[in-house]
Amino acid sequence: MLRLYVQAPFAAFRTFTAGWYRPTAGFLTPSAAYGLALNLAGIETRRDDGSAMTVTAFGLPRARIALGADPDNPRGPYPTVHTIYQQLHNYPVGASGKARKEDAKGNKYNITPVRREFLSDLRAIVALDFDETEEYPDVEGRIRRALDRDAPQSRRTYGLPFLGDNAFLIDKIEICEEPRTALWYCRVRSHVGAVPHSTRLTTWIDRRDMSRTRSDLFAPAEPAGESIPDDAWTAIEPPPEPAPVRTSKKKGLP
Repeated sequence: MLRLYVQAPFAAFRTFTAGWYRPTAGFLTPSAAYGLALNLAGIETRRDDGSAMTVTAFGLPRARIALGADPDNPRGPYPTVHTIYQQLHNYPVGASGKARKEDAKGNKYNITPVRREFLSDLRAIVALDFDETEEYPDVEGRIRRALDRDAPQSRRTYGLPFLGDNAFLIDKIEICEEPRTALWYCRVRSHVGAVPHSTRLTTWIDRRDMSRTRSDLFAPAEPAGESIPDDAWTAIEPPPEPAPVRTSKKKGLP
């Protein structure tokens, strides 16, 4: 098992919503932590299938992930939620916004004002427990080497690690050699009722088929150090590559 400390001034973990208001989860999500870990390990998570969207690769390594807030943060253990107005620009499909096309002089003419949430002062402890497989035998070791200043810089990534938006870069990522006390985010059971600082966190994202996207309601538990509560662990089980579809040739009628 490997524990990381992640500190960032800004972050955003958006749900898949449309409209003028774009919310964020209240804390780092297991799906984002998984993607960050594979980025550090130099494992490509994207699948090139000709789609314009980012599609996740098949057969990625399985893992368990637990997330905790830092109780030693002098500003408080939980990130603060803010909102900002932005203008979304795009080239519309069809006749939408066509009346503004000539006035834009060749620029993007379909402009929609939106309000977006983002987090500030995120400080998280991330516990990672990857399965050892023949294809991915030492993921945690690869992460260690990526964060070791004295190790050869041979890892392959596709850009700087960020948290939800490529403008939200990370200030610090370091390995916790000793267990740190954390407010571990645990699943909220249906019979518990309202829990302070509860938030819905995505555990797996499928952009092609939203019915396969998974999320759960989490809330921080009492501070704990070496022992991580069972309800804080999330199993990440990426889908395997599907078997090819067999097609049979039908004989024509005489």
